[in-house]
Amino acid sequence: MEKTIQVHPHDVRDAGAAVVVSNIVERAGIRTIIAETGTLEERHPYPQGELEHNPVHKVFYTDACFEIPDSEGWFSRLPFRPRLSPQAYAGEDYVQELIVAAKERGAEVLPWVKALNAAFEGDVKAACVNTFSGEPITTWLCPNNPLTEVYVKSLIINMLERYPSRAILVDRLRYPDWSGATVSLERMLTCFCPHCVERMEKSGIDLKILSKLLEEFSKEPLLLEGWLEEKEKASVLQAWFHFRNESITRLAQKIWNEVQIWRDKQGVSPAYWLNLWPPSFAPLLGQDYANLDQLCEGTKHFPYHRLGGGADLGAFVQALAGDDPISQEKVFADLTNLLKLGTISFAEYKQKGLPVSFVTEQTKWGKDRFGENKIFTGIQIWDIPETEIEDTIEAALQGGADGLFFYCYGWATLKALDAVGEFLRGME
Repeated sequence: MEKTIQVHPHDVRDAGAAVVVSNIVERAGIRTIIAETGTLEERHPYPQGELEHNPVHKVFYTDACFEIPDSEGWFSRLPFRPRLSPQAYAGEDYVQELIVAAKERGAEVLPWVKALNAAFEGDVKAACVNTFSGEPITTWLCPNNPLTEVYVKSLIINMLERYPSRAILVDRLRYPDWSGATVSLERMLTCFCPHCVERMEKSGIDLKILSKLLEEFSKEPLLLEGWLEEKEKASVLQAWFHFRNESITRLAQKIWNEVQIWRDKQGVSPAYWLNLWPPSFAPLLGQDYANLDQLCEGTKHFPYHRLGGGADLGAFVQALAGDDPISQEKVFADLTNLLKLGTISFAEYKQKGLPVSFVTEQTKWGKDRFGENKIFTGIQIWDIPETEIEDTIEAALQGGADGLFFYCYGWATLKALDAVGEFLRGME
């Protein structure tokens, strides 16, 4: 069974690679570390709290920069490239530092790569997603743009070559959600670039109706339930979601083919894993488990129950419904019904999150859709009582998880790492 933990660059820069590896091996009982090669636009920890064992920062903000030095040549054929962090620009390779420290403790490091999301420089508007109103979202690439295919293939192959390891985790192979530096409804209503518009027209999607629906939704999201009851509107939305799923699957197939070719040439076969949203949410973001299971050798999904499954569900509800408690309850009820999240009020959710049974249900659902392929369950170990960590792990195992991916080192308390270690040692 896979047992891993994910780390961020500032974890290593602030405390030192030796300290990070020691805590992971000795306290958490884990010997596989997944290192972030490009950050997100986010608060650390999210959405609240402090970095309890970080000796430098109590809260840290990242801006989606790339963390790999000397990588500019990877993207020389493109009009854009990921923007390097100041440390990477200066030649610092925190991943390599972590690899060296891990080897000394009998541990390993795997790269964690963000496919379509980064801070970019250059002419990224030539490839980024566009909202229905024509606004470019310059931190996300469009899966239907030919330049994106060149970018992602180069990114993943070069990462495999720079950090030889037994596996790689590929994240953000999807459309944008609502989260980022701010919560944005329009960011998730993409893509309407020329490539997507042409493909949608050929597939028979009525773009006038679709654009009108999305415009109405951005202004009055409480219309959601009514749309789903109207045959014409529901069919247009379903066709659009199907189009998005096909677009991501098509790009995933091209990447998978490239990885297979590279492995044959190199004579090595590192496992290729995807990082997917939980099954309830995934189809809304272009991730079709039933097709993606053939295009990887396992996936990590993240049913972080206290957060609502993935990105902050509570923040999403508030963005949809505003500050009115009655509207919030209605939107939350519509969403939980649509996503099959069970019956729980928004007031209850804000206090306790989703029940831990959500972890079991989503893992089982993923196993059913992934057939014989592997499902690894992301275990929330931050912003959660230490006593609930054991329940969460057991819920994942009850769902049939093939591995446990703990998220994450820096956000968790030392007591949480100890709780993980106590459980894992008990499994041996």
